[in-house]
Amino acid sequence: MAIVFPLLMLLLCGILDFSQMFYSRLTIQHAVREAVRFAITGNTLNDPVSGTPMARVAAIKSKIIANAVALDVDVNNITVTPANGGGPSEVVTVAASFSYEFATPLIKPFFPGGRYTFTIRSSMKNEPFVVT
Repeated sequence: MAIVFPLLMLLLCGILDFSQMFYSRLTIQHAVREAVRFAITGNTLNDPVSGTPMARVAAIKSKIIANAVALDVDVNNITVTPANGGGPSEVVTVAASFSYEFATPLIKPFFPGGRYTFTIRSSMKNEPFVVT
């Protein structure tokens, strides 16, 4: 029992750690896909504080933040190409980078700095919306 229990706990912690990492990756994928779906419509959102319309790129970034509820996504790690969100019938690409830090001590050495950083990108062609 003294030999098997620590190995069993390490295995269990590793499974939980990798599960959390994959959950983070899937959450970011979902958030980026929802943001690019919003981006192709040409719509914007209102600022929740002031009620004034947000810039298009800021609205796209806020969609990612809103859909990645359980994760602390840094707005500086989100890019929208073209920088203005693109015009009608242009291709828009939304990308977000996220860094997951492992909690299991014996897994950390296998990743630089104990972190796994990934970038999710999604591209779609804008609808032929009317620019206002």
